[in-house]
Amino acid sequence: MTTHHTQTGRKSSPGNPDHPSHTIGAGSTNQPGNHGTPSAQAATASNPSTEPLGLKRRHFMGTALALDAAALLAACGGGGGGGNSGSTSGSSSGSSSGSSSASGSASSSSSSASSSSSNSASSSSSASGSGSGSAAPTNWVVTTLAGNGATLPFADGTGATATFNIPSGIAVDTSGSVYVADQGTQRIRKITPAGLVSTYAGTGASGYVDGTGGTAQFNYPTDAAFDTSGNLYVADYSNHMIRKISPEGVVSTLAGSAGASGFADGTGSAATFNTPSGIAVDQSGHVYVADYSNHLIRKISPAGAVTTLAGMANTTGSADGMGTAASFNSPRGVALDTIGTVYVADKYNHRIRKITPAGLVSTLAGGAAGFADGTIGTAQFRTPISVTVDASGNLYVGDQDNHRIRKITPIY
Repeated sequence: MTTHHTQTGRKSSPGNPDHPSHTIGAGSTNQPGNHGTPSAQAATASNPSTEPLGLKRRHFMGTALALDAAALLAACGGGGGGGNSGSTSGSSSGSSSGSSSASGSASSSSSSASSSSSNSASSSSSASGSGSGSAAPTNWVVTTLAGNGATLPFADGTGATATFNIPSGIAVDTSGSVYVADQGTQRIRKITPAGLVSTYAGTGASGYVDGTGGTAQFNYPTDAAFDTSGNLYVADYSNHMIRKISPEGVVSTLAGSAGASGFADGTGSAATFNTPSGIAVDQSGHVYVADYSNHLIRKISPAGAVTTLAGMANTTGSADGMGTAASFNSPRGVALDTIGTVYVADKYNHRIRKITPAGLVSTLAGGAAGFADGTIGTAQFRTPISVTVDASGNLYVGDQDNHRIRKITPIY
């Protein structure tokens, strides 16, 4: 049995950078506007509320792709790459071994042990990205796994016969299948290692429905992450919810109330979010959420109890400190390392933040918007949107408006 909740005439929240003027109604199939034109890009520089969540180009996994760049670097076999959240390992061709830390071989969910399910996420919360052999690779080859650059008409199929529309979050299971939060089609897509694209969940209409596979509905899903049991968690951006998809494909709601944006800690539907955009899962099954328009980092227990890990609700700022004494400005991506440290792509603070397991928030790198490589005190970013961590503690950052993938290397 499915549970259906209809939304009528609700405007997207003001903080929604993908489709600020989009009206959401039951069964709506409206698509977000094109933010890729030069005029749109110029407008977003002075008006962050109209800026797209991902980068501005929409091809999936090829040279034209510039969405969650760190995630896609890993998806193409790049060492240590990962999505805007924690991720699972599981390489499609054995090119990446080990596991993921809020990253993984191309994905978005931190995991620690592999599961017998074909959809389960693989081992620990960090990805080695070093390849299956002992020798480091001398180069990387980028190919297109699926998609042809077109957004319409919607199509499942193999390779270039399939289409995507703003693919913005990626997770990988232990069999090497890739799962995509395909925002513009309101679906979660699945790509086998052979490149066969199918719809894993979603009808294609924006809305909120729990149910199995093609009976479920989402409203601009932006990120996905596996736990160690093979459950896939989805940041359902415009529904203001965290959804859960079982290995059998059954979609349920872990936390949040459909269409109810706001801030409240609590269990299940008693909790509220405001455009959750990034997601990661730790080895114990706790889900971490970049609550974009609440400017918070939230934590959800496996039972669905939501608490605030760090940040002050509805307050922007860049203060370091313990828990709710710290502040963020539109945190977009989250990642976890092997000891449970949370890293945050703090978009409009142009910083990478660090949260210890005890809840102490500090600034790892960044400050004023700009571009500069260098040590922690001198490096600069411009609207970072994704972050991931490899097994050696290196961080990889999708630096959106600098159009670069950045690497932060610890010095011992």
